Amino acid sequence: MIKLKDILKEKKDILKEDKMSPEQIKFAKPIFDAAAKKGKFKVKKLYMSFQPSAAIQAFSFGKDGGSMASVWGHALSKQAAMALGKAWEKADMDVQMSEFKPKFFIRPEDQYITLADAARFTGMKYDRAEYDRLFRGR
Repeated sequence: MIKLKDILKEKKDILKEDKMSPEQIKFAKPIFDAAAKKGKFKVKKLYMSFQPSAAIQAFSFGKDGGSMASVWGHALSKQAAMALGKAWEKADMDVQMSEFKPKFFIRPEDQYITLADAARFTGMKYDRAEYDRLFRGR
């Protein structure tokens, strides 16, 4: 018979495996920070999945109804999402299809980026042997 206590202990162990060691963080953090600086987004959390990854703050935006068009998307900064919203609302003002004009919304959400994607985005190179030693145990 499986006990709830055992399940909670297993879940706790799984969560511990998702954390990076200080040495792994020291290797990955500069690459993620460079990507965040270039993309103008914030890194919220570093963790291990199938490869080193980071949760970043992004913004979803959208509008549906009111006119015959709708728009949905994601931006890496609130400023970019707001600029897209203002452009859309200005373009939508020309359409007089109905009196009801829904608001353009912007809300924060988490997106995810891997270490390899962050390195490609910034053009940074890293030592593959060191990566293998830290993250693959070779």
